[in-house]
Amino acid sequence: MPATSVIAICSNPDCTRHAAAPRPADLPAACPTCGAPMVDRCWKCEAPVTDPFSSYCRACGVPLKRVLPRAGRPEPVIAICGNPDCDWAVAVERAAARPSRCARCGASLLSHCWKCGARVVDLRQHYCQACGVPLKRQPRPL
Repeated sequence: MPATSVIAICSNPDCTRHAAAPRPADLPAACPTCGAPMVDRCWKCEAPVTDPFSSYCRACGVPLKRVLPRAGRPEPVIAICGNPDCDWAVAVERAAARPSRCARCGASLLSHCWKCGARVVDLRQHYCQACGVPLKRQPRPL
């Protein structure tokens, strides 16, 4: 049985998946867990990855795990009205096209959780998918 000679790691900073194979051609191109590209060499100096648990290049020190742009069409930016009594929401292609106020009641719109920063992923979302806090809150009395 041939010894393992090449290693690849997932480029996603939030994923710990790695792979080993006798030849570079046998390594997966995409992570089987999250779909991010697998890397077997440093993007800057081309040194091979030798430690499956390393996040930095052993030769030049640059990060091997990076958030890379996704191929294809970007996900829409979803914003919901922050007023608990209003159900207005909008999905736009670019963040710059997102309105800052609700078209129905004038309240501020939310595209991310106020507590943990997770993205709003559903037009009918009322609670954060990551930390569970209510997204829609009553305004503080003056």
